[in-house]
Amino acid sequence: MGSIVDANNAKGQERSGKDSQAQGEMPWLCEVKGPQAAAMDFISRASWEGTLRFAVQGASMDDYEVADVLHVSHGTMSKILKGTAGLWGAKLVKFMRTTESLAPLQWLADQMGCDIVRRAPLETEVERLRRENAELRARHDRRA
Repeated sequence: MGSIVDANNAKGQERSGKDSQAQGEMPWLCEVKGPQAAAMDFISRASWEGTLRFAVQGASMDDYEVADVLHVSHGTMSKILKGTAGLWGAKLVKFMRTTESLAPLQWLADQMGCDIVRRAPLETEVERLRRENAELRARHDRRA
């Protein structure tokens, strides 16, 4: 096996790869949760521009960084947040994914008298179906 030089060794002596410290597993830093919903009392009081500003403020970036991700100028982003420029379709979806906020979607749904419902992750749905299946089998076995 080849040898490596220990950067911390002042004499520059070589050590074999076996003697070097093995890299441990990388710890999980955080759980990715996806876009977050805003409180409905806020949504019902907010303006369209208010939901956009709320989304940017809740993001871990400023409005210029969001503009860069959306490939719009900083001036256009300022106009979007003031309500003098539009944000729709694919750009709106990218905005919500970038800011990790469902507030604009919630506002649109609220304006139309609707609520949004998130799809359950497939694994959660499969587990629910397995649990229901087990319950039905148990009931069937008790009757037989």
